[in-house]
Amino acid sequence: MSKIKLIIGLVLILAAVGVALVFGPAQKSSTIKILYGSEKKGLLGDSEIQKILQKKYKITVEGTSMGSLEIANSNIDGVDGIWPSSKLAENMFKAAHQGVDYKSENIFNTPIIFYSWPEITEALIKEKIVEKRDNLYFVIDTKRYLQMVVDGKTWKSIGLERQNGQMNIYSTDPTRSNSGFLAAGLMAVILNDGNMPDETSLSEMLPKIVHIFRKQGFLENSTSYLFDKYLNQGQGAFPLIAAYENLIIEFYQAYPKHQDYIRKMTRVLIPEPTVWSEHPFIAITKNGEILLSALQDPEIQDIAWKRFGFRSGAMGVNNDPGILKEVGLPEQISSVIPLPSPKMMDKIVEALK
Repeated sequence: MSKIKLIIGLVLILAAVGVALVFGPAQKSSTIKILYGSEKKGLLGDSEIQKILQKKYKITVEGTSMGSLEIANSNIDGVDGIWPSSKLAENMFKAAHQGVDYKSENIFNTPIIFYSWPEITEALIKEKIVEKRDNLYFVIDTKRYLQMVVDGKTWKSIGLERQNGQMNIYSTDPTRSNSGFLAAGLMAVILNDGNMPDETSLSEMLPKIVHIFRKQGFLENSTSYLFDKYLNQGQGAFPLIAAYENLIIEFYQAYPKHQDYIRKMTRVLIPEPTVWSEHPFIAITKNGEILLSALQDPEIQDIAWKRFGFRSGAMGVNNDPGILKEVGLPEQISSVIPLPSPKMMDKIVEALK
């Protein structure tokens, strides 16, 4: 137990040392400068991926991590490409940089899921909010859970005497980070009985959404930092969070000696329904187009899935589902909804600023 805490602590320390990183040693190759979402930090720093990029494509990648919605509005002088975590960010980029000629392809997909703990999960099972399916994974009734959060229910009210405070769901800042943005959109649809909100219904939902986010206090702008906090600070501080599916797979694969412990101490809850996050790479320069092509390489796609949990977005690439069973995830995410319209999402973001 002490070893895994030490390892996780080291991960946090490394993550805190600046946002600008250079991935790969300088060799006789072109340097591609990009802005990217924090959930891809491990992938871009992977030595095997670096070797593929250098050997097959003669490139190294110099990357700066930031929130996906921040990326879309950033200064792109000297930048070859951006790699956010949503199609929305691409649309925002297009609006903010009119006249910029670019190419883009979706590289990965990953759903928003919830992370919790055994004690929390068991209490929610007793309340019939969570159920275990196929003796493998857990599904959460998102609507019922959100309503309990809105109603101000405490953890003690569902039998968790040692868990202080009101029930909540922690996420990243929806005005800066894509995972928080997706969580806010998911809440809007769920609280509207699964229907796409319009002007009238959104006005009724907004106070509830704002209330949920205000209860969280400080909001991270990085999904990977939120996940690290969940792991390091534990159940007392972060009883339930919303983040990307790939994070648990990456963590699980990074520490093979501790996999039994990880399965024992963490819980993955699949929201029904949930939303997908796309990860388009947007090539701004010719060098960026080289990286765009390289990221669709089957070798890179295979590593990205097996080691980092990104479901492939490239045509003709299939993901081996074996790792999903090990971690406790379903092979298919079947209950998915679209986000509200861009106009409605703009109103949600404005209300949350």
